[in-house]
Amino acid sequence: MIAFIVPKNSGLKERSDEIVLTLDLKNDKIKIMRGEDIPFFVDLMNKQGKNVVGITGEDLFKEYELDNNSSLRILKRFPWNSPTAFFGRPVLCLLGPKEKDMESLPKNLKIAINKKYVSLAKRFLRRLENRGFNFEKIYFSGSTEDAFSQGIADLVIDIVYSGKSAKAAGLKIYDKIFESDIVLIGKKQDKFDFNKLYSVIVDRINTKNKKSYTFKLASDEPLLKRKIIEETGEVVTAENKKDLIWEISDLIYFLFVIMAKNEISIDDIEKELQRKNEEKLLNKDKLNGSSEVRK
Repeated sequence: MIAFIVPKNSGLKERSDEIVLTLDLKNDKIKIMRGEDIPFFVDLMNKQGKNVVGITGEDLFKEYELDNNSSLRILKRFPWNSPTAFFGRPVLCLLGPKEKDMESLPKNLKIAINKKYVSLAKRFLRRLENRGFNFEKIYFSGSTEDAFSQGIADLVIDIVYSGKSAKAAGLKIYDKIFESDIVLIGKKQDKFDFNKLYSVIVDRINTKNKKSYTFKLASDEPLLKRKIIEETGEVVTAENKKDLIWEISDLIYFLFVIMAKNEISIDDIEKELQRKNEEKLLNKDKLNGSSEVRK
């Protein structure tokens, strides 16, 4: 097993070092590279039959997943929980001028996007494009906030950590796009267990951890219902198979949360589907029987 940790991003390295200690890995099994490169190398080596895992940011992993036919999954998630982070963790955000909001901006806009998050940004912006906005997308390796302060861009998509640099540039957070923890990634299981995911969701609700997004959803029914409606819309407007897989996965998660909140199990759903199927077959048999009589 090889663990890849990240030395160049201080936040990732600090958390990765802690995780490596908990995994009790030997030094000769640890390789070091940039966080955004880790999903590619772990994926490549697993496809070559090697048993490799990696530690990286969840945002970087999701970006890779959106743009590739990945053989990877999240093996374990480690909450970031940093007191110095504005949201307690890094969050990919839409940022705009602090004295305005999206509705007060023109429909044609220039937006500076961090190159690490091209696919996540495009996926998010489709929602705004459906509302009539048009974007000229400008990609930067860094300094996205400077692009705004220099008048090059009207909006920014980038990671917010402390929020200080955004505030200094005259920006405020318009929307959260993706919240990131640290993740251990590795090869997918041969078969996905829907029951296992449901059990994890039930456990997170029952532990009542206020920092858990699942618990927050279960505690805020209007928010949960809005997310289900929103994700249903994303499913029916998905433009390709990759986006459809992503959106269906999100919708299933939110449906599982509302099921767990109301103590509805997967067995309950399976029994109801079986009942409906049996009822349909029974009605069909009755209809065929009536036809025979008429003949």
